[in-house]
Amino acid sequence: MKLTPLVRRISLKRSALLVISASVIAGCAADVDQNQERSQRDSPLGISCSDAAQSDFSDAVELLHSFEYVETSKRFAAQIEHEPECAMVYWGAAMSIWHPLWAPPSQSDLQRGAQYLAQTDGLQKNPKEVALIDALKLFFASTDLATNKVRARAYSEAMESISSDYPDDYEVEIFYALSLLGAADPRDKSYLNQHKAGSMLKALKEVHPLHPGILHYTIHSFDFPSLADLALEEAKVYAQSAKNSAHAQHMPSHIFTRMGLWELSLSSNHDSTKSAAEYTKHANLPGHYDEGLHSIDYLMYAMLQTARYGEAETLLEQLGSIQKTDTESFKVAFTYAASPARYVLERRAWDEASELKLLRSDFLWENFGWAQSIHHFARGIGAARSGQLEKAKIELARIRELQAGLPETIIPYLSIEVQVQSDLVEAWVLHAQGETENALKLSQSAANLEDSVDKHPVTPGEVLPARELYADMLLEAGYAAKALEQYRAVLTTSPNRLNALLGAAQSSAAIGDGVAAKEYRDVIADQTQFGNR
Repeated sequence: MKLTPLVRRISLKRSALLVISASVIAGCAADVDQNQERSQRDSPLGISCSDAAQSDFSDAVELLHSFEYVETSKRFAAQIEHEPECAMVYWGAAMSIWHPLWAPPSQSDLQRGAQYLAQTDGLQKNPKEVALIDALKLFFASTDLATNKVRARAYSEAMESISSDYPDDYEVEIFYALSLLGAADPRDKSYLNQHKAGSMLKALKEVHPLHPGILHYTIHSFDFPSLADLALEEAKVYAQSAKNSAHAQHMPSHIFTRMGLWELSLSSNHDSTKSAAEYTKHANLPGHYDEGLHSIDYLMYAMLQTARYGEAETLLEQLGSIQKTDTESFKVAFTYAASPARYVLERRAWDEASELKLLRSDFLWENFGWAQSIHHFARGIGAARSGQLEKAKIELARIRELQAGLPETIIPYLSIEVQVQSDLVEAWVLHAQGETENALKLSQSAANLEDSVDKHPVTPGEVLPARELYADMLLEAGYAAKALEQYRAVLTTSPNRLNALLGAAQSSAAIGDGVAAKEYRDVIADQTQFGNR
């Protein structure tokens, strides 16, 4: 059978998946077993403190590279108590507060970080330590949330200078690479910072193949549709080399998701959710570790792409049973809002979507207006697509109300998504009212707006891609050829998305291309063979 180029790429990826699952991952595990010594045991950053402090610092920095901020905060605090004259442990405590690739710190967090760094004044420090602490002070120099990105760039520029001064210190280079990612512009489609960081990390990996920071930050460097394959090797290794970290086990799924390798994503996130539950108990956290919820959303996404609807329903029940988390972070808010929305929308259960309820009524939703918008978007799309126009208009009004209340300092991706959600609900209301041409224009505009900024790492993908919804509307309006073009565009950036495959199959059949329709159906059958179809 001669495959079209798009379906050929999808099919080859499915074939490659079997090879990766059976042999490559096993090979990575063997490599890890043969190289268990950690590459940073030689005192990362060369701190000038006692041998005991250096060993503890090494352990904490290793976890810091896997973004285990809850644990590193505890460890650096304990080190401060036991060896208060060691300046770099204050640096570590401040680094645990700033999460450069997640959400910007609050004003109170910025104050705490500055206080930690101020305690290094007067302590004995070598020149490198002075430089590293002064660089971090640049970020914690203000509590003005509007200047977070400016201060992140200032820190990155300082780290570039330190990297030049200490070219043989690979830890400095790794933290410099992270700073480039933290300072990157989400609208920069040239990915200048990401390419620079990724190139540096790839070179370092030749000498330090199992370093968690190198593996982790390489994944983040190339966590984009057109670049994801550049980090596939690092993704295959990372979880194996950092088995004690829920975030480390989860991170490979960023690349697996980008490439539509659902079985690998499922495996990665199953491991991560298990580790998060175990860490919750081991660390006596006051609630479920929030990293576990982050992995649940990625797990939900992969289950739905493989039509594991029964498993997805069980996972949703599991999420609903988590009534308290260790911190009510933006990751928690996103998962509580997005996972239930995904469950109904990906199954195209429009009536069910229109009646969607929030999982936790006692959550601090007022702090996360953009997350509430996800919930009302699901209800609004569900209502509009099931003919409940008045209900859809109510949901649209609520989204607009939430949008008006968003803080100016919100992450660009989140604010843009709220606008996209508002436009899409309005478009489907217009379509249901018979104003289809206006609806199509607005839907296309929403798709272009969503494409203008890359997704945030908090999500495996949009709750429903705007371009996919635009394609759905084109197909309903009788523009099957145009719909097929849009479904293919979705599959280019989100390989093996189930509803895009289904739409492409239906559109191909509608224009009389039975060969292409069958090719898409074959891919769907292969992808959902383990699911509840």
